[in-house]
Amino acid sequence: MIIKTDRFCSKKLKALIYEQEGWEIYRTVTNSTLLIVVRSIYEKWIEDRVLFSVDPFKISNIDGVEYAYLFSPKQFVLVPVKNGIPFCDGRIAIAFAAALKQIRKYTNSSLSDGIFIEEYGYILPTYTSEILSDDLVLGSFLAGGRRESFSTSTVLSPLLNEEICQKVSEITGIAKEVVPQANNKSENQFRLAGRPDLTRFFNEHIISILNEPERYKKLGIDFPSAILLYGPPGCGKTYAVNKLVEYLGLPEFEINSSTIASPFIHDTAKKISEVFARAIHCAPSIVVIDEMESYLSDRNSVTSNSQHIEEVAEFLRQIQNAQDNHVLVIAMTNMYDKIDPAILRRGRFDHHIEVGLPSEEEIYDLLLNITKNISMEPDIDLRQFAAGLKGKTLADVSFVIKEAGLLSGRNGFDKISVESLREAVAHLPREEKRRIGF
Repeated sequence: MIIKTDRFCSKKLKALIYEQEGWEIYRTVTNSTLLIVVRSIYEKWIEDRVLFSVDPFKISNIDGVEYAYLFSPKQFVLVPVKNGIPFCDGRIAIAFAAALKQIRKYTNSSLSDGIFIEEYGYILPTYTSEILSDDLVLGSFLAGGRRESFSTSTVLSPLLNEEICQKVSEITGIAKEVVPQANNKSENQFRLAGRPDLTRFFNEHIISILNEPERYKKLGIDFPSAILLYGPPGCGKTYAVNKLVEYLGLPEFEINSSTIASPFIHDTAKKISEVFARAIHCAPSIVVIDEMESYLSDRNSVTSNSQHIEEVAEFLRQIQNAQDNHVLVIAMTNMYDKIDPAILRRGRFDHHIEVGLPSEEEIYDLLLNITKNISMEPDIDLRQFAAGLKGKTLADVSFVIKEAGLLSGRNGFDKISVESLREAVAHLPREEKRRIGF
């Protein structure tokens, strides 16, 4: 249902952000939100009396088809229920709970496909999706779209404490089971196998700030700074970032050759801007820039052209804008010395973290982690293999375990043996020795 939204009013629209059968949600250039629905859905709301307080919708006729629409100011939330709010805070949680309680006075329709309009206290069904219990609807919304039950979930959003959850429970009548928390907080912390220093950095400079925003705001820290990871290919940069993104559960937006590269003048800079705009709309979120030397190499190099200079300038604008709007930027490169100095300045990428080849202890830690759910012969000494893999990348270590599994399976075994591990190590490519002279 893509309709000609410029017919509705003079406000300029920035992007289509949500779309389902019968309705669309747009972001305007002033960051307000526009909801458009077909007339049949709107009339069903009237029939079900779910527009209980005030009807803020207006009707417009476009090419003979009638639509209902409304604008919501940027300070209020207007989102599909199933998407929820990443890192939902107490204000939004209580507003959603109140809207849920209110609509249940008028209809028993499923709300899993609904639209939450905070300004008017609405959760409006759209009558198209599966029926879920209110417990699941509430829990999933507060968990940022993850399928969670409010009553039994132990983690909804790090911004929702026990007091807020109790208020939500009192409003909705949905009981929240109290789950004892572990005494050792480190048990719930992010852990990156084989990388203790990087694990510590992520916990202290990113996760702790996101988990305790109010405390850090008092200290002058509003949001984590942009981070640059650099090191040789295969050292584990991408793996580390993927595990962090998975742990945080925030919307992720990637910038790489397939997402922004274009042979047309100005087109790449435009795509860069669009990626950051989508990330800002979904904030808090993450932008991951892979192989950043491809776009952010030194503008003073002999190979630079006007288009490349424009692309770097666009990144310079967007990286600062992203942090101001609660978007975490993480970049990776194999060629740190090729990056434009302006990008590397503090205030853009505050932290430059070298991810080098792993130590023997880090390799051993990774081996323990990736083999914990794999069947292996009891006589295998992983520490001995870790010593033999010293100087290899984490990618090489993962390859050895996978290759050993394939070799064992091919030979009819259901457990990895010492022999299969040794053969897998032998399959690693050897470094070529260069001859001197002719």
